[in-house]
Amino acid sequence: MSFYMIAGASSAFALAGILLLYSAWSRSGAEPVRRWGGWAAMVLSAIGWSSIVGVEFGISIATLIVMLGAFALLALKADWPKGPRPIEKQRSGTPESQALLLLWLRGFMRFMAAFLLPTASGLIAGLLFFGFTGFSEAARLVGGAFMSVTIWTLAMIWCCADKKLLRPSAALLAFSAVSGLLLAFSLPASAA
Repeated sequence: MSFYMIAGASSAFALAGILLLYSAWSRSGAEPVRRWGGWAAMVLSAIGWSSIVGVEFGISIATLIVMLGAFALLALKADWPKGPRPIEKQRSGTPESQALLLLWLRGFMRFMAAFLLPTASGLIAGLLFFGFTGFSEAARLVGGAFMSVTIWTLAMIWCCADKKLLRPSAALLAFSAVSGLLLAFSLPASAA
């Protein structure tokens, strides 16, 4: 097969994966076939691109196509506001300045949870991969970096998408604490 045929098929797999995932997530009820089909199509896209340009560029190109396709789909399907928002009624007994302060505080806490906890979880996961796998040093370094970015991205998406911030925050905090303790107890043993 030629370069252009594989590149076109790989791009089509990426776009099909986006559409399958979007249709599975936008419908009510379980859609496991569409959901797993979407993820499989994205993996096939990365495999196709990797076969013609190499693994390091193939995964990057497939990810870039998925990112641009998802952005275009959301921009086309978005429910854009048609005018100014209606003024919400204030809760009785809460002054307007205090309500605004609570809103800012809640937004700041969500930002800190979506920024700090995923970053810490990603870095610790990369250090764990680097420290506890038996691969060569170069493979451990690249694998640790890839693991850090992947965990950081997934954790940040989870923090931003979950309506209850306590759920991802507690899970990421527990993951970071257990991983940090594992690293703290294993580093003196490996240095000796």
